[in-house]
Amino acid sequence: MDLNGGVANAALREDQVPIVAGLPGIVATMTDPRPAAYGSAEFLRAWAQQPAFRLLT
Repeated sequence: MDLNGGVANAALREDQVPIVAGLPGIVATMTDPRPAAYGSAEFLRAWAQQPAFRLLT
């Protein structure tokens, strides 16, 4: 993403939405039909450093 751009889609739990909303690189968040955040590589790095970060599979 750092080299060619793009936007990542990160699936979230309901309680994670307020946490990611203030992170750098966030493009958008949504809660319907499922919570998700869209952001840049900067967002992904910031989100992965948060204590509430969980990788959903």
